[in-house]
Amino acid sequence: MEQQDQRNFLLAIVLMFGLLLGWQFFFIEPQQRAARQAQERAASEQTTQIPQPNVSATLRPHDDVVTEEATAGTRVELDTPSMDGSISLRGGRIDDVRLKNYYETVEAREAGDPSGEVILMSPDGSERAFYAVVNWRSPASSMAGKLPADNALWTQTSEGMLTPSNPLDMRWSGDAVTIDRRIEIDQDYMFTVTDTLTNNSGEPVDVQPVAYMMQNSLPELLSPPPQAHAGVIGMYGPDRKNQTQKYKELAKAPTNPKKAVSEEANEGWIGLTTKYWMAAAIPEQGEPVSMSATALNANGRTTFRAGYAASPYAVAPGESLTKSTRIFAGAKRVEVLERYQKEEGVPDFTNAVDWSWLWFITKPFFWTMKFFEGHLGNFGLAILALTVCVKLVFFPMQWKMYEAMSKMRKLAPEMKAIQERFKADKQRQQQEIMALYKKEKANPLSGCLPMIPQMFVFYALFQTLSATIEMRHTPFYGWIKNMSAPDPTSIWNLFGLLPFEPAAVPLIGWLIGGTGLLAIGLWPIIYGITMFALQGMSTPPTDPMQKAIMRFLPLVFLFIFAGFAAGLVIYWCWSNIITMIQQYYIMRKNGVETEFDKFIKKHVFKTKAPAE
Repeated sequence: MEQQDQRNFLLAIVLMFGLLLGWQFFFIEPQQRAARQAQERAASEQTTQIPQPNVSATLRPHDDVVTEEATAGTRVELDTPSMDGSISLRGGRIDDVRLKNYYETVEAREAGDPSGEVILMSPDGSERAFYAVVNWRSPASSMAGKLPADNALWTQTSEGMLTPSNPLDMRWSGDAVTIDRRIEIDQDYMFTVTDTLTNNSGEPVDVQPVAYMMQNSLPELLSPPPQAHAGVIGMYGPDRKNQTQKYKELAKAPTNPKKAVSEEANEGWIGLTTKYWMAAAIPEQGEPVSMSATALNANGRTTFRAGYAASPYAVAPGESLTKSTRIFAGAKRVEVLERYQKEEGVPDFTNAVDWSWLWFITKPFFWTMKFFEGHLGNFGLAILALTVCVKLVFFPMQWKMYEAMSKMRKLAPEMKAIQERFKADKQRQQQEIMALYKKEKANPLSGCLPMIPQMFVFYALFQTLSATIEMRHTPFYGWIKNMSAPDPTSIWNLFGLLPFEPAAVPLIGWLIGGTGLLAIGLWPIIYGITMFALQGMSTPPTDPMQKAIMRFLPLVFLFIFAGFAAGLVIYWCWSNIITMIQQYYIMRKNGVETEFDKFIKKHVFKTKAPAE
């Protein structure tokens, strides 16, 4: 690059990362602190009211509602390899779901403590209510009071708990209709609710199946982590595309109807989701339904509702109508979502994961890492293997980049001579330099352009590691127990050698502890060292200001990467190491002596480097 271009380029980099730091400090950090404080308050309230196990404040802690109903005989236990909990006979609701293989904390996972399991769904009346309702409605006023209310008590007609091999049967009987319900559950997270409605009256009845999820609004839903969508999600509408609406926007629906969701569809599904968990209602595909989502305000609380209503059916006297609904309630495991999509016809179900707008990169990245994990046995090693693949793909581009850099370094003495010769005439200076570029077929921008696609790759990998549950609580070697979270060590207590927790330091604990702006772990420091070493492979700029900026950049990146997922930092460290090897090889092949060579000559062989 020419000197002015270099200055502008470096200034743009500094401004960009300055904006990132400002965004982190003034927006992300306050949101995360507010969410943590809300979680702590909620946990404190739960502890004050009822003794509780250690459960997630971002999920749905168990409470006394389940216990009271269980003793009253209105619950049927459920147990599968992936979940346990119970089904409420009051309303026939799915409202008590605990995920067996996922835990609130890494410590609970390592101990296999059932009390630390993620609790996805909790019953109506609890502080963190989240439940699914399947029922019937009627557009005819004559049917008022003749269909089961949402909290109507059903009667169990089968024996035993709900398991994959033992469906749950129940019945509701009224003056006009009788409904026989069968609830089935598979090995993962899918409930199938099949209702057979029989018209016992002497007149036709108009009925329509409905299914929906209800969820109490929580502070952490309105201020979620920025890496993934939280709110309404689904695949519906005439153009068969994925639809999303954030909780924060949906909460405005009571005063702004435009924020509500309403769409006619012939196929699809709709649900409520956070980064890792989702509950969704899936109607019979090919049937016209009305998908909807809104927020309801009652008794000072906002509740989110998302679901569908099918078309009305006329059931003749003595006739029966059978309709099925599927309710997904579980973790957004990609291989499970893909199975439901391919084998059970749930359209675009893998898009429940927020793949971002770079889905064409993030999806291949994910499946490549899963492939390597299956062969290497560790997701961290899979990330390292993926890095090697990415570097091999970009190697021809890297070769061109470093070849251009090598050519520019060879021209450095001539460029310096031109600058000295035409010091007083900047226009002539630029003309002579451009003539030199043309003569030697050198392009100063060719050393910078390959960085652009690599930044897209970096973002795509960041999104993949941040949004997929397969990374959650996944350990690496050493002290990294969760690659989806930042490095837990801290330079402020010498990485655990000093007996105190930085977050507990008065006044500045929020800044240096946890996910604070100045919380720096060992892996981010390793990253900073590799970046500094990579920078040292190239000749520093002659301009003092540019040289100072370049020396400062590794420190800027160190602070930025300190808050990133450890898996991403490990990837970038390994990427820097491979890049250094590539750069050294390519530059030596082009006959250019690197700064590393000069350092070895000077400090190891005590040979003075020749002046350029």
